[in-house]
Amino acid sequence: MYIPIVLSGGQVDLVSKEELQFLLDVHQIMLFKRSDGWVFVGQDKMRVGSAPYNGKEFRKHEDFSTVQDEVFSLDA
Repeated sequence: MYIPIVLSGGQVDLVSKEELQFLLDVHQIMLFKRSDGWVFVGQDKMRVGSAPYNGKEFRKHEDFSTVQDEVFSLDA
């Protein structure tokens, strides 16, 4: 999926999400389009670099263990 952008020089283009992130990092984008409309870089809310999650981990399940001794037990 490609994202419509407007570069700092006014050129319109379509880029991948990886290219979008790079262009944002090097301050080359004025606008890009989200599903809910155009984002004005520097004015509209944007995600900031993701910080590590320090809350409770909900994806782990007690029935499944990745501890090697439990997975490969010789007593079974």
